[in-house]
Amino acid sequence: MVTLEEFSRIIIANLELNFQVLKNLFTLLVVAATNSSLVSEGTNLNFSNVWGLIYGGLVSNYWNSFAIHEVLNATQYNVSAMRDFSAAINYLGSNATTVFGDLEGTKGIAYIQKGVYDYLTNNTQETEKLASSFSSMLKAQVEFLIKLMESVNTTFD
Repeated sequence: MVTLEEFSRIIIANLELNFQVLKNLFTLLVVAATNSSLVSEGTNLNFSNVWGLIYGGLVSNYWNSFAIHEVLNATQYNVSAMRDFSAAINYLGSNATTVFGDLEGTKGIAYIQKGVYDYLTNNTQETEKLASSFSSMLKAQVEFLIKLMESVNTTFD
């Protein structure tokens, strides 16, 4: 059986790793665009193409929203689907304390969140390490956003 402290450690480690992955991704994008060897070869990352990826994601999300809209619309006219939808919401709502927990953090998700909070307050080294990873990721994200915004005029001319 896993203890709450062990589970909290895993959550914190996963969160820190995600911060590091995002930092490395943002840094890679900036370095791939500015590396002098790549720039001189003309093979460096073009941030206008990053905008192209963003555009592609928006287009994909646009059409996905239509699909979700149609499913929800159809649900309104399908008694069996509405029954299942209602049952799911009613079941979750009637078990909110079991699922989400209470203000004291003794049940559900709140229990885990309180465990993570307690772990961080009792392990300042881990808190400092997580803060460092977070701020490092944030700095890399800002550097990426600056590079991305520098390409706005050339991308959308």
